[in-house]
Amino acid sequence: MNIMRRLMGLGLAAAVAACSSTPNVETPFDILAGTVGGVVNPPETVDARDVLTPELIASSPTSALLAVSQQLDVGYTLIPQAINGNTVQWIDPSGGGLIRRDGLLVGTRGLGFDLFTADLADLSRALRAGGARDARRVERILEGDNQIRAFTYYCDVVPMGPQLLNIYGRQDTTMLFEERCAGDEAAFTNRYWLRQDGLIVRSVERVSAEYGALELTLIAQ
Repeated sequence: MNIMRRLMGLGLAAAVAACSSTPNVETPFDILAGTVGGVVNPPETVDARDVLTPELIASSPTSALLAVSQQLDVGYTLIPQAINGNTVQWIDPSGGGLIRRDGLLVGTRGLGFDLFTADLADLSRALRAGGARDARRVERILEGDNQIRAFTYYCDVVPMGPQLLNIYGRQDTTMLFEERCAGDEAAFTNRYWLRQDGLIVRSVERVSAEYGALELTLIAQ
C-alpha cells in the first residue's frame, strides 16, 4: 500500500477516531511485539458505530474493519498496514491492531491479555470444506506477567445455514459457521460469516479468556 493511500485510509480512521474507542497502547503496533498484560480500558471517546455511515465508508480509499469489543461494548476502526500473502496486519489510529490470516484472527496487540499468535490451518481448511470435526487450534496468549502461554483446543466447525447481512447498506449473502472449541481452558464458540467467494465479512472471535471476544466486520473492501 503506498504512503498516500495509507494516509488517506488513516484519514477515515481519524474521522472515526473522534469516533474511535480504541485502547491505549505503549508501543507502535509490531507483528513481533507484545504489550503489558492486563485488560486495557478504552478512553472516554465516541463509539465508531455512532458515526459510521454508508457515505463515510464509501469515501474510504482502502479496506477498513470495524472491531467491537463484546466485553467492553466499544467499537473502533482499523485499516491495513501491511499485506504479506494471505496475512494482513491492521492498525488503528492509536497504533494498536490485529493480524488476520485467511480472514481469521491470529494475533492482537494493545488489548491486554493479547492473542500473541494462533495456529488455525485446520480451521481454514474446514471452512473451505464446509465443516469438520476436531479441527486443532493452538493459541499463544500474552498473560499478565508478560509470559506467553500456549493452549490447545479441538473444535467442531459446523455450518449453520445461509444468512443475509446488511453492512451499512451493503447486502452480503453469507453462510454462517460456528467453531465450537474445547480443550485446555473453558469451552468457547467463534462464529464466521462467509460470502460465496470465500471472503469472511464478519466474525466473532475470542481473543483470550480474560479479554473476551471481538466482533470484526469488513466495512470497506
